[in-house]
Amino acid sequence: MIPMQQRIGQYDASMHYFLQAEFENAGMHTRTREILKQLMADHQVASERQLAHDCNMSQSTLHRFIKGETETLDFHHLQTLAHHFQLTVSQLIGETPFNSDAKIRTVVMAMERMPEYKKDVLVAASSSLTESGKNGNGAAAG
Repeated sequence: MIPMQQRIGQYDASMHYFLQAEFENAGMHTRTREILKQLMADHQVASERQLAHDCNMSQSTLHRFIKGETETLDFHHLQTLAHHFQLTVSQLIGETPFNSDAKIRTVVMAMERMPEYKKDVLVAASSSLTESGKNGNGAAAG
């Protein structure tokens, strides 16, 4: 039989890890809410109602999450919102930084799905474009 003191110690350690995980999740959801509000402003989304409609989700679910009345959104909703704003779920929840320029995000998302040889072609083309614009007028220096 495990002595009472040892069982209490195990319980305290388990509770500590549980509380730490809950705290980290709360921080993640707070970041997600902030990112979502910023994206709505950046993309001039008129209302939560419009975003919910565009993402085929319940307005009340979105509203409760944004207002902090509920702590979580299921993964499907996170995926839908991320796709709407051309982000990954990791970017939407604040785990991975993202560029606020929608054109850059579009290229990054496209590159993530490309085979390596196409990525190489795109990198070569972008290097060529940046080199040709060094003299300031977009024409190749020569």
